[in-house]
Amino acid sequence: MPDSVYRKLQEHLNQLPMGFPATESGVDIALLKKMFEPEEAELTLTLIPTPQRADEVAKKAGLTEELCKNRLNRMGKRGLLINTDIEGERHYILAPYIVGIYEYQINRLDKEYTDLHNQYMMEAMGFEVFGSQTSLFRIVPVEKSVESIQEILPHDVVKTKIMEADRIALTDCLCRLKSKAEGRGCDHPIRTCLSLNRCADFFIENDLRAEEITKEEAIAIMDMADREGLVTQTQNSAGDLDYICNCCKCSCGIMATVVHLGLHNQLTKASYINTVDLDKCTGCGTCLDRCMFKAIRIIDGKASIHPEKCMGCGLCTTTCPEGAAQLSKRDTDRMPDVPESVQAMYDRIQNEKNRPMPFHSFTEIEKARGLE
Repeated sequence: MPDSVYRKLQEHLNQLPMGFPATESGVDIALLKKMFEPEEAELTLTLIPTPQRADEVAKKAGLTEELCKNRLNRMGKRGLLINTDIEGERHYILAPYIVGIYEYQINRLDKEYTDLHNQYMMEAMGFEVFGSQTSLFRIVPVEKSVESIQEILPHDVVKTKIMEADRIALTDCLCRLKSKAEGRGCDHPIRTCLSLNRCADFFIENDLRAEEITKEEAIAIMDMADREGLVTQTQNSAGDLDYICNCCKCSCGIMATVVHLGLHNQLTKASYINTVDLDKCTGCGTCLDRCMFKAIRIIDGKASIHPEKCMGCGLCTTTCPEGAAQLSKRDTDRMPDVPESVQAMYDRIQNEKNRPMPFHSFTEIEKARGLE
Protein backbone atom coordinates (compact mmCIF):
# COMPACT_ATOMS: atom_id res chain seq x y z
CA MET A 1 0.00 0.00 0.00
CA PRO A 2 1.42 3.41 -0.93
CA ASP A 3 2.54 6.00 1.59
CA SER A 4 -0.71 7.93 1.01
CA VAL A 5 -2.55 5.92 3.69
CA TYR A 6 0.15 6.82 6.21
CA ARG A 7 -0.01 10.48 5.22
CA LYS A 8 -3.77 10.36 5.73
CA LEU A 9 -3.19 8.75 9.12
CA GLN A 10 -0.70 11.46 10.10
CA GLU A 11 -3.23 14.13 9.15
CA HIS A 12 -5.99 12.29 11.03
CA LEU A 13 -3.96 12.05 14.22
CA ASN A 14 -2.91 15.68 13.88
CA GLN A 15 -6.51 16.83 14.35
CA LEU A 16 -6.39 15.83 18.02
CA PRO A 17 -5.46 18.34 20.78
CA MET A 18 -2.09 16.64 21.16
CA GLY A 19 -1.47 15.99 17.48
CA PHE A 20 1.03 14.27 15.22
CA PRO A 21 2.78 16.91 13.06
CA ALA A 22 4.37 16.24 9.69
CA THR A 23 8.14 16.54 9.21
CA GLU A 24 10.32 17.51 6.28
CA SER A 25 12.48 14.43 6.74
CA GLY A 26 9.53 12.02 6.60
CA VAL A 27 10.34 10.46 9.96
CA ASP A 28 6.67 10.84 10.92
CA ILE A 29 5.71 8.44 8.11
CA ALA A 30 8.56 6.06 8.94
CA LEU A 31 7.38 5.96 12.56
CA LEU A 32 3.78 5.24 11.55
CA LYS A 33 4.98 2.44 9.24
CA LYS A 34 6.94 0.93 12.11
CA MET A 35 3.85 0.86 14.36
CA PHE A 36 0.95 0.26 11.97
CA GLU A 37 0.53 -2.41 9.34
CA PRO A 38 -1.14 -0.97 6.19
CA GLU A 39 -4.58 -2.43 6.96
CA GLU A 40 -4.30 -1.12 10.55
CA ALA A 41 -3.51 2.36 9.27
CA GLU A 42 -6.52 2.19 6.96
CA LEU A 43 -8.80 1.06 9.77
CA THR A 44 -7.54 3.78 12.14
CA LEU A 45 -8.83 6.38 9.67
CA THR A 46 -12.37 5.30 10.62
CA LEU A 47 -11.74 5.78 14.36
CA ILE A 48 -12.77 8.95 16.18
CA PRO A 49 -12.39 10.17 19.78
CA THR A 50 -16.00 9.10 20.46
CA PRO A 51 -16.36 5.38 21.33
CA GLN A 52 -17.70 3.17 18.52
CA ARG A 53 -18.76 -0.49 18.49
CA ALA A 54 -17.14 -2.93 16.06
CA ASP A 55 -20.25 -3.03 13.85
CA GLU A 56 -20.15 0.77 13.51
CA VAL A 57 -16.47 0.75 12.57
CA ALA A 58 -17.02 -2.18 10.19
CA LYS A 59 -19.73 -0.28 8.33
CA LYS A 60 -17.38 2.67 7.80
CA ALA A 61 -14.47 0.45 6.78
CA GLY A 62 -16.44 -1.84 4.46
CA LEU A 63 -15.46 -4.95 6.45
CA THR A 64 -17.43 -7.78 7.99
CA GLU A 65 -18.12 -7.22 11.67
CA GLU A 66 -16.15 -10.34 12.66
CA LEU A 67 -13.05 -9.37 10.65
CA CYS A 68 -13.25 -5.79 11.91
CA LYS A 69 -13.60 -6.85 15.55
CA ASN A 70 -10.66 -9.25 15.31
CA ARG A 71 -8.50 -6.58 13.72
CA LEU A 72 -9.51 -3.94 16.28
CA ASN A 73 -8.84 -6.28 19.20
CA ARG A 74 -5.42 -7.12 17.81
CA MET A 75 -4.70 -3.39 17.46
CA GLY A 76 -5.62 -2.96 21.12
CA LYS A 77 -3.01 -5.55 22.08
CA ARG A 78 -0.52 -3.68 19.89
CA GLY A 79 -1.29 -0.37 21.64
CA LEU A 80 -2.65 1.34 18.53
CA LEU A 81 -6.02 2.42 19.91
CA ILE A 82 -8.03 2.62 23.11
CA ASN A 83 -10.63 -0.07 23.75
CA THR A 84 -13.06 -0.22 26.64
CA ASP A 85 -16.38 -1.76 27.62
CA ILE A 86 -19.49 0.40 27.83
CA GLU A 87 -22.68 -1.27 29.06
CA GLY A 88 -21.13 -4.66 28.43
CA GLU A 89 -20.09 -3.98 24.83
CA ARG A 90 -16.55 -3.39 23.59
CA HIS A 91 -15.95 0.05 22.08
CA TYR A 92 -12.95 1.44 20.18
CA ILE A 93 -11.48 4.94 20.30
CA LEU A 94 -8.84 6.90 18.39
CA ALA A 95 -5.75 7.41 20.56
CA PRO A 96 -3.27 10.29 20.31
CA TYR A 97 0.43 9.56 20.00
CA ILE A 98 1.24 11.25 23.36
CA VAL A 99 -0.13 10.46 25.89
CA GLY A 100 -1.39 7.33 24.19
CA ILE A 101 0.02 5.20 21.39
CA TYR A 102 3.64 5.88 22.37
CA GLU A 103 3.04 4.84 25.97
CA TYR A 104 1.14 1.77 24.78
CA GLN A 105 4.13 0.50 22.76
CA ILE A 106 5.55 -0.94 25.97
CA ASN A 107 5.64 -4.48 24.50
CA ARG A 108 7.11 -3.42 21.15
CA LEU A 109 10.20 -1.42 22.02
CA ASP A 110 13.29 -2.10 19.94
CA LYS A 111 16.23 0.00 18.81
CA GLU A 112 14.68 0.84 15.44
CA TYR A 113 11.50 2.12 17.07
CA THR A 114 13.28 4.16 19.75
CA ASP A 115 15.59 5.74 17.16
CA LEU A 116 12.61 6.79 15.05
CA HIS A 117 10.76 8.09 18.08
CA ASN A 118 13.77 10.10 19.28
CA GLN A 119 14.25 11.67 15.86
CA TYR A 120 10.55 12.50 15.65
CA MET A 121 10.59 14.10 19.10
CA MET A 122 13.54 16.27 18.08
CA GLU A 123 12.02 17.32 14.75
CA ALA A 124 8.34 17.83 15.60
CA MET A 125 6.72 16.09 18.53
CA GLY A 126 8.74 17.89 21.20
CA PHE A 127 7.28 21.20 20.00
CA GLU A 128 3.83 19.61 20.01
CA VAL A 129 4.15 18.40 23.60
CA PHE A 130 5.56 21.67 24.95
CA GLY A 131 3.80 23.96 22.49
CA SER A 132 0.62 24.86 24.34
CA GLN A 133 0.06 27.18 27.27
CA THR A 134 -1.61 24.36 29.21
CA SER A 135 0.77 21.56 30.12
CA LEU A 136 -0.12 17.88 29.87
CA PHE A 137 1.85 17.11 33.00
CA ARG A 138 2.28 18.37 36.55
CA ILE A 139 4.50 17.63 39.51
CA VAL A 140 3.05 16.22 42.73
CA PRO A 141 4.92 16.71 46.02
CA VAL A 142 6.05 13.84 48.22
CA GLU A 143 3.26 13.66 50.78
CA LYS A 144 5.59 13.66 53.77
CA SER A 145 7.00 16.98 52.56
CA VAL A 146 3.67 18.82 52.95
CA GLU A 147 2.35 17.18 56.14
CA SER A 148 3.26 20.22 58.25
CA ILE A 149 1.40 22.65 55.97
CA GLN A 150 -1.97 23.59 57.45
CA GLU A 151 -3.97 23.64 54.22
CA ILE A 152 -2.80 20.99 51.79
CA LEU A 153 -4.52 21.38 48.43
CA PRO A 154 -6.54 18.23 47.64
CA HIS A 155 -5.06 17.75 44.17
CA ASP A 156 -1.58 17.58 45.69
CA VAL A 157 -2.43 14.49 47.75
CA VAL A 158 -1.94 11.68 45.28
CA LYS A 159 -2.44 8.98 47.91
CA THR A 160 -6.05 10.16 48.26
CA LYS A 161 -6.55 9.47 44.54
CA ILE A 162 -5.12 5.99 45.09
CA MET A 163 -7.44 5.27 48.01
CA GLU A 164 -10.46 6.48 45.99
CA ALA A 165 -9.64 4.31 42.96
CA ASP A 166 -11.84 1.35 42.03
CA ARG A 167 -8.96 -0.49 40.35
CA ILE A 168 -5.20 0.05 40.27
CA ALA A 169 -2.63 -1.44 37.92
CA LEU A 170 1.13 -1.49 38.37
CA THR A 171 3.05 -1.23 35.12
CA ASP A 172 6.64 -1.03 33.95
CA CYS A 173 8.14 2.40 33.39
CA LEU A 174 8.17 2.87 29.62
CA CYS A 175 11.00 5.40 29.82
CA ARG A 176 13.36 3.03 31.63
CA LEU A 177 12.47 0.19 29.27
CA LYS A 178 13.14 2.49 26.32
CA SER A 179 16.53 3.51 27.75
CA LYS A 180 17.52 -0.13 28.16
CA ALA A 181 16.43 -0.86 24.56
CA GLU A 182 18.85 1.89 23.52
CA GLY A 183 21.69 0.29 25.48
CA ARG A 184 21.76 2.85 28.28
CA GLY A 185 19.43 3.41 31.21
CA CYS A 186 19.73 3.53 34.97
CA ASP A 187 19.43 1.32 38.02
CA HIS A 188 16.11 2.68 39.27
CA PRO A 189 13.31 0.10 39.62
CA ILE A 190 11.29 -0.66 36.49
CA ARG A 191 7.86 -1.32 38.01
CA THR A 192 6.98 2.13 39.34
CA CYS A 193 4.03 3.40 37.28
CA LEU A 194 0.38 3.25 38.33
CA SER A 195 -2.78 3.48 36.26
CA LEU A 196 -6.20 3.97 37.79
CA ASN A 197 -9.79 2.89 37.15
CA ARG A 198 -10.74 2.60 33.45
CA CYS A 199 -7.13 3.29 32.43
CA ALA A 200 -6.06 0.39 34.66
CA ASP A 201 -8.65 -1.82 32.93
CA PHE A 202 -7.13 -0.90 29.55
CA PHE A 203 -3.56 -1.76 30.58
CA ILE A 204 -4.54 -5.04 32.23
CA GLU A 205 -6.90 -6.28 29.54
CA ASN A 206 -4.44 -5.57 26.73
CA ASP A 207 -1.50 -7.27 28.49
CA LEU A 208 0.55 -4.07 28.61
CA ARG A 209 2.94 -5.34 31.30
CA ALA A 210 0.34 -4.58 33.97
CA GLU A 211 -0.97 -6.36 37.04
CA GLU A 212 -3.76 -5.41 39.39
CA ILE A 213 -2.54 -4.41 42.84
CA THR A 214 -4.16 -3.37 46.10
CA LYS A 215 -4.35 0.19 47.39
CA GLU A 216 -1.87 -0.71 50.10
CA GLU A 217 0.58 -2.03 47.51
CA ALA A 218 0.17 1.17 45.49
CA ILE A 219 0.93 3.30 48.58
CA ALA A 220 4.05 1.18 49.11
CA ILE A 221 5.12 1.98 45.53
CA MET A 222 4.82 5.70 46.30
CA ASP A 223 6.91 5.32 49.46
CA MET A 224 9.54 3.40 47.48
CA ALA A 225 9.62 6.18 44.88
CA ASP A 226 10.48 8.70 47.60
CA ARG A 227 13.32 6.51 48.87
CA GLU A 228 14.62 6.16 45.31
CA GLY A 229 14.51 9.92 44.71
CA LEU A 230 11.90 9.65 41.94
CA VAL A 231 9.70 12.63 41.12
CA THR A 232 5.96 11.97 40.96
CA GLN A 233 4.40 13.25 37.75
CA THR A 234 0.81 12.92 36.62
CA GLN A 235 -1.79 14.59 34.47
CA ASN A 236 -2.34 18.30 34.83
CA SER A 237 -5.69 17.87 36.58
CA ALA A 238 -7.04 18.82 39.98
CA GLY A 239 -9.71 16.11 39.75
CA ASP A 240 -9.62 12.70 38.11
CA LEU A 241 -6.33 11.00 37.22
CA ASP A 242 -5.63 8.15 34.79
CA TYR A 243 -2.03 7.50 35.71
CA ILE A 244 0.74 8.30 38.19
CA CYS A 245 4.37 8.12 37.06
CA ASN A 246 7.46 8.10 39.26
CA CYS A 247 10.19 9.59 37.12
CA CYS A 248 13.95 10.04 36.93
CA LYS A 249 15.91 12.41 34.73
CA CYS A 250 18.20 9.54 33.69
CA SER A 251 15.49 7.99 31.52
CA CYS A 252 12.31 10.11 31.50
CA GLY A 253 12.08 12.09 28.28
CA ILE A 254 9.91 14.81 29.82
CA MET A 255 12.13 15.31 32.87
CA ALA A 256 15.35 15.24 30.89
CA THR A 257 14.01 17.78 28.39
CA VAL A 258 12.84 20.15 31.13
CA VAL A 259 16.22 19.99 32.90
CA HIS A 260 18.53 20.10 29.88
CA LEU A 261 16.63 22.78 27.95
CA GLY A 262 15.54 24.79 30.98
CA LEU A 263 11.83 24.36 30.25
CA HIS A 264 10.82 24.49 33.90
CA ASN A 265 7.84 26.72 33.14
CA GLN A 266 6.49 24.27 30.55
CA LEU A 267 5.71 21.70 33.24
CA THR A 268 3.08 22.57 35.84
CA LYS A 269 4.77 22.95 39.19
CA ALA A 270 3.41 21.76 42.50
CA SER A 271 1.74 24.42 44.66
CA TYR A 272 4.76 24.55 46.99
CA ILE A 273 8.36 25.71 46.98
CA ASN A 274 11.41 24.86 49.06
CA THR A 275 12.02 27.54 51.66
CA VAL A 276 15.29 26.81 53.45
CA ASP A 277 15.61 27.46 57.16
CA LEU A 278 19.00 29.16 57.02
CA ASP A 279 19.52 28.83 60.77
CA LYS A 280 19.36 25.04 60.44
CA CYS A 281 21.13 24.64 57.09
CA THR A 282 24.74 23.48 57.33
CA GLY A 283 25.42 23.51 53.60
CA CYS A 284 26.04 19.73 53.61
CA GLY A 285 24.82 19.38 50.02
CA THR A 286 22.54 16.38 50.59
CA CYS A 287 19.75 18.27 48.83
CA LEU A 288 21.88 18.80 45.72
CA ASP A 289 21.84 15.10 44.91
CA ARG A 290 18.09 14.84 45.52
CA CYS A 291 17.12 17.82 43.35
CA MET A 292 16.42 16.58 39.85
CA PHE A 293 15.73 20.08 38.52
CA LYS A 294 19.03 21.77 39.47
CA ALA A 295 17.12 24.27 41.58
CA ILE A 296 19.56 24.29 44.53
CA ARG A 297 23.02 25.74 44.90
CA ILE A 298 25.28 26.16 47.92
CA ILE A 299 26.14 29.84 48.36
CA ASP A 300 28.21 31.06 51.32
CA GLY A 301 27.74 27.71 53.00
CA LYS A 302 23.94 27.68 52.75
CA ALA A 303 21.42 26.13 50.34
CA SER A 304 19.95 28.68 47.94
CA ILE A 305 16.77 27.97 45.93
CA HIS A 306 16.12 29.14 42.37
CA PRO A 307 12.38 30.02 42.48
CA GLU A 308 11.75 29.36 38.78
CA LYS A 309 13.47 25.98 38.80
CA CYS A 310 12.03 24.60 42.03
CA MET A 311 9.12 22.36 41.01
CA GLY A 312 7.94 21.72 44.57
CA CYS A 313 8.45 17.95 44.46
CA GLY A 314 9.69 17.91 48.06
CA LEU A 315 12.37 15.26 47.58
CA CYS A 316 14.93 17.56 49.20
CA THR A 317 12.90 17.75 52.40
CA THR A 318 12.67 14.05 53.15
CA THR A 319 16.43 13.48 53.39
CA CYS A 320 17.69 16.81 54.79
CA PRO A 321 19.62 15.68 57.92
CA GLU A 322 19.00 18.98 59.74
CA GLY A 323 15.36 19.46 58.71
CA ALA A 324 16.33 22.73 57.04
CA ALA A 325 14.66 22.00 53.70
CA GLN A 326 10.92 22.52 53.97
CA LEU A 327 8.07 23.23 51.60
CA SER A 328 5.71 26.17 51.93
CA LYS A 329 2.92 27.41 49.71
CA ARG A 330 3.86 29.55 46.76
CA ASP A 331 2.74 33.16 46.73
CA THR A 332 -0.77 33.61 45.35
CA ASP A 333 0.48 35.09 42.07
CA ARG A 334 2.84 32.12 41.64
CA MET A 335 0.30 29.37 42.23
CA PRO A 336 -0.06 26.94 39.30
CA ASP A 337 -3.24 27.07 37.25
CA VAL A 338 -4.39 23.45 37.33
CA PRO A 339 -7.45 22.50 35.21
CA GLU A 340 -10.33 21.01 37.19
CA SER A 341 -10.22 17.67 35.36
CA VAL A 342 -8.32 15.73 32.71
CA GLN A 343 -11.10 16.57 30.27
CA ALA A 344 -10.79 20.29 31.04
CA MET A 345 -7.05 20.01 30.39
CA TYR A 346 -7.58 18.46 26.95
CA ASP A 347 -10.32 20.98 26.14
CA ARG A 348 -7.96 23.85 26.97
CA ILE A 349 -5.21 22.41 24.77
CA GLN A 350 -7.68 21.87 21.93
CA ASN A 351 -8.74 25.52 22.11
CA GLU A 352 -5.18 26.81 22.39
CA LYS A 353 -4.11 24.85 19.31
CA ASN A 354 -7.40 25.32 17.43
CA ARG A 355 -7.65 21.60 16.66
CA PRO A 356 -10.88 20.29 15.12
CA MET A 357 -11.23 17.10 17.17
CA PRO A 358 -11.62 16.82 20.95
CA PHE A 359 -10.12 14.05 23.02
CA HIS A 360 -12.07 12.33 25.78
CA SER A 361 -10.34 11.31 28.99
CA PHE A 362 -10.85 7.79 30.33
CA THR A 363 -13.30 9.25 32.86
CA GLU A 364 -15.34 10.95 30.13
CA ILE A 365 -15.35 8.13 27.56
CA GLU A 366 -18.74 6.71 28.53
CA LYS A 367 -20.31 10.17 28.70
CA ALA A 368 -18.97 10.92 25.21
CA ARG A 369 -20.77 7.85 23.87
CA GLY A 370 -24.00 9.01 25.51
CA LEU A 371 -23.79 12.42 23.77
CA GLU A 372 -23.99 10.96 20.26
